[in-house]
Amino acid sequence: MRKGTAEGDRGEREGGGLRRVIRRAAIILAWLALWQMAALAVGNALLLCGPAEAASALVRNLADPAFWTATARSFERIALGFAAAGALGLTAGAAAARWASVRDFLAPLLHVVKSTPVVCVIALLLVGAGSSRATSLVVGLVVAPPFYFAALEARGARDRALDEMLAVFAVPRLRRWTCVRWPQAAPFLRAAAKTAVGMAWKAGVAAELIGLPARSIGEHIYLAKLSLDTADIIAWTVVVIALGWLCEKAVVALIDALARLPHLLLRERPATTAPDAPVSVPGARVRLCGVAKSFGDHYVLDGLSLDVEPGGRLCAMAPSGAGKTTLLRLVAGLEQPDAGTVQIQPASVSMVFQESRLIEELTGRENLALAARDCGERARAARLAAALIPDAPDLLDRPVAQLSGGQRRRIELARALARDASLVILDEPFANLDEASRETAARLTLQALGSRTLIIATHHPDTPEALQAQALSLN
Repeated sequence: MRKGTAEGDRGEREGGGLRRVIRRAAIILAWLALWQMAALAVGNALLLCGPAEAASALVRNLADPAFWTATARSFERIALGFAAAGALGLTAGAAAARWASVRDFLAPLLHVVKSTPVVCVIALLLVGAGSSRATSLVVGLVVAPPFYFAALEARGARDRALDEMLAVFAVPRLRRWTCVRWPQAAPFLRAAAKTAVGMAWKAGVAAELIGLPARSIGEHIYLAKLSLDTADIIAWTVVVIALGWLCEKAVVALIDALARLPHLLLRERPATTAPDAPVSVPGARVRLCGVAKSFGDHYVLDGLSLDVEPGGRLCAMAPSGAGKTTLLRLVAGLEQPDAGTVQIQPASVSMVFQESRLIEELTGRENLALAARDCGERARAARLAAALIPDAPDLLDRPVAQLSGGQRRRIELARALARDASLVILDEPFANLDEASRETAARLTLQALGSRTLIIATHHPDTPEALQAQALSLN
């Protein structure tokens, strides 16, 4: 039954694809027929030639070496301007997103660039830079703004919760950029590229048509205009449209390929240490002295002092809003106290956050690898995750977006426990788990914890006993 259904679905997809191809071909033929009827109605090939004459001119050009030389030279100028302006736009956009002064300083310039007619810009650049350089500069002026705003929007859309997770687990900057920042920015860059590539070719050829650099597409179009060769003009127009389309597909494909970098960089590698080796670091000492923290006029913590010995286990229990998560964030260094001091020695932390801090597009295994410092930590995290979710051996190879809340929680718990950190902080680590899963998670947490210090926040009354932790009531 399933095989027949799958074959039926495949046949339906193939049939739908064939119908789409036929429909598009019919649309193209319809437009060609309209073009031919318009040419017949005009009755003058100097004003409007038919599709056959344009195709003949295109074939003739393709056989001419001068065609390929002009196309290559124009591509070189336009590609140079596109690449330089794209890099400049992204750099300026990132700086503007980080510093408001840069954004304010560049705002008048961007307004002028967007508002000034391209023909006027071309005329000015021809005077100051010459015909050859003018093409690349004009392309740069139309390409830089889309990438500038793409970088600005991408940085503004960054997930600050993921930034905190990356900071707590001290993920290296290069890995952060390639595995998190770039995939987050890729949709914005993709949209900018789809706009900018076509604009680059239109502006570049317009600059060549006015400046007439030797051996260029613009020069050939100008010569065709002088000879009233409408077929040649249309043939070159088709070439420019085709080159713009191909370049757009190539740039978008490159962006999409780079967005898949995390799957390559986080691919599982053989462990350099035994995967069953327990974490053997000593526990941290945690001291809070007179700590106060408020949000607006509401004091969440006021005058809190505590001292957790190395290897100690403390479980903060209180109703929602009483300051459990704030306490854990202060200890993790994610918040700063309004008064008092927080000391952790040695300051090496791993954490399970109150809400999910996983990257949806990555698999569970790739999320574990992102936070791991070496192959040994990767293997330990995968082993813990498999033990926490024993009934789904292939779960770690599924995208996190497909997992349930409880499955995500156990992956995050495995990530925190596998980390070679002296202090483990767990904020509601057993949320979304049923009783049996909670008991298994508590048992494995004790086994993996070793001599490390544990601070946990929970609502569940049985958690302190299950983790052999001292209960702290926050009022």
